[in-house]
Amino acid sequence: MRRVGARDRRDAVLAGLVAIALLGALSGFKATGMNNFVWLADAWLHGKPYLVHPHGPYIDAVPYRGHDYVYQAPLPALLLLPLVAIWGLSANQTAVAIVLTGLGIYGAWLVARACGASRPWTALLCAFLLFGTSYAYCGATGDVWFIAHSGAVAFTMLALVECLGACAPWRVALWALCAGFCRYPMMLAIPAYALALAPRIAQRPQSLAPAALVAALFALPSAWYNEIRWGTVVDVGFTKFYRIMDVGRVDPTPPFALRDLPMQLHFYLLARPELIGRAPFLVAGRFGTALTWTSPPLLVALFAPIRERVVQMLWFAAFCCAIPALLYYSRGAVQLGVRHALDFIPFLYALMARAIATRPSRWYLPLFVWSIAFGVVELGVWMRAPQLVP
Repeated sequence: MRRVGARDRRDAVLAGLVAIALLGALSGFKATGMNNFVWLADAWLHGKPYLVHPHGPYIDAVPYRGHDYVYQAPLPALLLLPLVAIWGLSANQTAVAIVLTGLGIYGAWLVARACGASRPWTALLCAFLLFGTSYAYCGATGDVWFIAHSGAVAFTMLALVECLGACAPWRVALWALCAGFCRYPMMLAIPAYALALAPRIAQRPQSLAPAALVAALFALPSAWYNEIRWGTVVDVGFTKFYRIMDVGRVDPTPPFALRDLPMQLHFYLLARPELIGRAPFLVAGRFGTALTWTSPPLLVALFAPIRERVVQMLWFAAFCCAIPALLYYSRGAVQLGVRHALDFIPFLYALMARAIATRPSRWYLPLFVWSIAFGVVELGVWMRAPQLVP
């Protein structure tokens, strides 16, 4: 690993700003109607844990004990509080998603540099993360499910930067929990972070106290919030959504089950784009397109030197965070690419950077060129000519 310097941080800021400008230009910062977190922030400002204004059923708020509750992990609503305090329900959730995506690219630049990738390769890696995955679409759209991915990837990148650098336990805990409270599956990376921090904590046991304080600052309000909503300190909102509003109403199977693994593997690896009779002829399908088509550079992660402890920790984190995605009952509905893969792609991204740093090869380039070009074209189609999407 290499130390991240001042120039790296300046370059990272520039990369993040470029990402914000590109997504802003593409989306026009048009506010999404699927702005659950705006509604939730508004509810908090009214002193309520449930929605206080009328809404449509499209917003997926769970009806429970006479009120409607937003069940998603709540951190995006916390980030929106200042905007909602000023603009009310007109606050722009998409703008926040775009800024979070820019923060994610800032972190991605620093992760790649910390892993030892050269600047040209780092730029290519960042372009891949943005356009070769669902990340750009999540940011440019800003829907409730997508802003969660924008934040989860961004904060995971910041946690990885810390793990690869100063390795301060309290900062790793802060960013890891921020990621987890955007997307709960990211909580499963915490054991990997703990293993990465173990040598530092063994040398300085006192460093564990600030990390424990950070954890308490998240855990205690969360437990209280869940108690007043659901009557338990555990967040069971998604389970209630599944049983009250989704297929769990008639399906006794839990939302995460081994029976769903073959379906997910087929989706992640074999779901093809659609052929149409006009340019660009190949269009990412409305309900997802396999990583095989959108993100082939992920294969580069396989060449990271497995003997390195950090590489082992990254694979462990990727595996842990992939479990819910691979056992989930749904493929994610309307999406460009495979958005649930963003739960584990940040760790594969770091592995890619480490592989390139230790053994760069021009044979990787065609994979990157295809993925970025395909992503840019498809994003343009989805945002500017959605009528072409089958």
